[in-house]
Amino acid sequence: MKWKINIKGLIKRIIDDEIFALASQLSYSLLLAFFPFLIFLMTLIGFSSINSELVLSELSNILPTSAYELVRNTVVEILETRNTNLLSFGIILTLWTASSGFRSVIKGINKAYDEKEKRSLFKVIGISIISTLGLGFLIIITILLLVFGQIIGSLLAKKMGFSYLFNIIWYLLRYVIIIFSMITIFALIYHYIPSRRLKWREVIPGAIFSTLGWIVVSFGFAFYVNNFGDYSKVYGSIGAVIILLTWLYLTSVIIIIGGEINASIAIDNGVKYKDKSYR
Repeated sequence: MKWKINIKGLIKRIIDDEIFALASQLSYSLLLAFFPFLIFLMTLIGFSSINSELVLSELSNILPTSAYELVRNTVVEILETRNTNLLSFGIILTLWTASSGFRSVIKGINKAYDEKEKRSLFKVIGISIISTLGLGFLIIITILLLVFGQIIGSLLAKKMGFSYLFNIIWYLLRYVIIIFSMITIFALIYHYIPSRRLKWREVIPGAIFSTLGWIVVSFGFAFYVNNFGDYSKVYGSIGAVIILLTWLYLTSVIIIIGGEINASIAIDNGVKYKDKSYR
């Protein structure tokens, strides 16, 4: 299979599918699901040996400072004020709310694939809940690998007498794990959640684009806001919310464009779509 992208066709798809308007809808849904998902994730982490602060601190690398403080304070406040027993019962409601973000992603990717939803509402809800659970466990496994990977690397360097170069390589390897995990997550999203099922090799290009694009956009946006964009002067106390919503909007654009790339490549390789004008 050729991974050749028809740029002209891709741009036409992006315009015709109105992905920026669709990304606005998706970002709103993701905002509503963002905090419930973090609470759900913190609850899962409570059953492991990972410090929940470690997960929240990782967000500080990709979120602007003001948005990170908003997220951290909100999640910590909710977890501290809610009764532990109620948290166990409330996890079902939290999971349901968090999965609403995935239902919006399903709609966005279906649009990118020019596909109408043919599955029942209950099946879509089930897929979104399973996807939320899967994403939560993938994040935890990745963090476990990174945390214990650092410990293993330190022990090896100390006992085996490895050089300083080994520490650098091992440090970089941890970030390779993160990137590979992200590509895997996006590939799973593009492969399983749409109504149309593309082959694995047809979803890898979009997964790679979404991973690299999200990393570049997130770090670039955080750098811009932290150093140049003073949103608090324009929006006042809700500046942090605007920043978070903007970041989720950029994330939504990246996710949908990744789906458009997969669809464009699939079309160029002979996959039949309802709209043939993109060929």
